[in-house]
Amino acid sequence: MPRTRTLLLAGEAAVALTGATLAVRSLGQRRLMRTLGRATPAETEETVRPERVRRARRVAGIVDRVADLLPWHPVCLPRALATRALLRRRGIACELHLGITGTAPLAAHAWVTAGGAVVQGGPIGHITPLATLRR
Repeated sequence: MPRTRTLLLAGEAAVALTGATLAVRSLGQRRLMRTLGRATPAETEETVRPERVRRARRVAGIVDRVADLLPWHPVCLPRALATRALLRRRGIACELHLGITGTAPLAAHAWVTAGGAVVQGGPIGHITPLATLRR
């Protein structure tokens, strides 16, 4: 990806992460759930061409790198929301997943898949999926 496009994507990621962080912190539970989307069975995931999955991974990687640089260090849910927003803007079908760790103390986790492949928030081997959300 050319440097200019990477910088533009990084700026877009910073804006999306800021909006997602504000949404998670300020919206009530009901409004946040409406923002997340509706739960769907996992087997309904759309097919995504391999080159689009690679592009989704590049976008997610930039979101994660930008999140690591921000002073408030967004955690998994704002990262997943921002990644999903950027992928949707690029016409890449994706799903946001919510789950919990199987060890005590329980902790929540969010990640994004495209075409069944984890593109952001992985690896997820020790996570019990609770919901798959589409918008």
